[in-house]
Amino acid sequence: MYDYTLPQWVLFFLFYCFCGWCIESSFVSWRKKRWINRGFLNGPVIPIYGSGAVVILLATLPVRSHPVAVFFLGMAAATVLEYVTGAVMEATLRVRYWDYSDKRFNLHGYVCLNTSLAWGALSVVLVEWLHRPAERLVLSLPETVTRVTAAVLSAIFLADLAVSLRAALDLRKLLEQLQTVSAQAREEARLLQKRMEVVSAFRRADLADFLARKLPDGGEALNRYMESLSQAAERLEQSEAVQRLRADLDDWRARREAGRERLRSRLSWEKRRLLRGNPTARSGRYGEQLRLLRQRLEESRQERRKRP
Repeated sequence: MYDYTLPQWVLFFLFYCFCGWCIESSFVSWRKKRWINRGFLNGPVIPIYGSGAVVILLATLPVRSHPVAVFFLGMAAATVLEYVTGAVMEATLRVRYWDYSDKRFNLHGYVCLNTSLAWGALSVVLVEWLHRPAERLVLSLPETVTRVTAAVLSAIFLADLAVSLRAALDLRKLLEQLQTVSAQAREEARLLQKRMEVVSAFRRADLADFLARKLPDGGEALNRYMESLSQAAERLEQSEAVQRLRADLDDWRARREAGRERLRSRLSWEKRRLLRGNPTARSGRYGEQLRLLRQRLEESRQERRKRP
């Protein structure tokens, strides 16, 4: 294997990050019928592809003349990397930014057989075709140019990584707060429902009392009773308890809508891009909250499309 310098490895890493971004963004955009800047970062790079390429090269360049060995070594190295990266990201950010749980032969949703086989095929393509011209280009650069280019691109990459990590941590915090607010809203709704059931019980008691009695023969008595029952229901509707209940319901709806507006305002550009760029992201702990954020994001997109 060629003994690459650290700046050369950096250029290889960033180059394959960019290639992976081009492929995945194009594919996802084609499926969604609109442009999607795929990936965790804001810039045109997806680190898992760059990391995967570097790991594959480290594992396979010593046997680059044996395609079968390249396939299996590359598949194993990239699969381990994908599993570890997915597990660490979910443990840290509480969001699974890719999920293979619906695929056959998956391992904890972080990796699956189809993706691993794709990694193996990509390893052969990488070593046999992609890396050779990339290698010639990087090795042809003067050492000073290689160092300066690697340093500048690394600085940009690290700055983007810092911004994206902050957005991901903010998103995690927002999901936590949303979970707390949702729990409080469910409890308030439960108490209001209980009060409504108590009020409805008065009506059922009146009707039960009516059914328990034996009405005198003739329709006139029945008409008189139904009229009195109607008057009692009207008095109940106008009672202070029902009025308070209605006011509480209106207040709860208003607070819920205000909470939704605050939620929309807290979806910064970075968090919006993070959600759009990872449409398959899932969260075991905050699944409902993540679904709500996506719903708000889609509503905002539809609203913008309707504007003249």
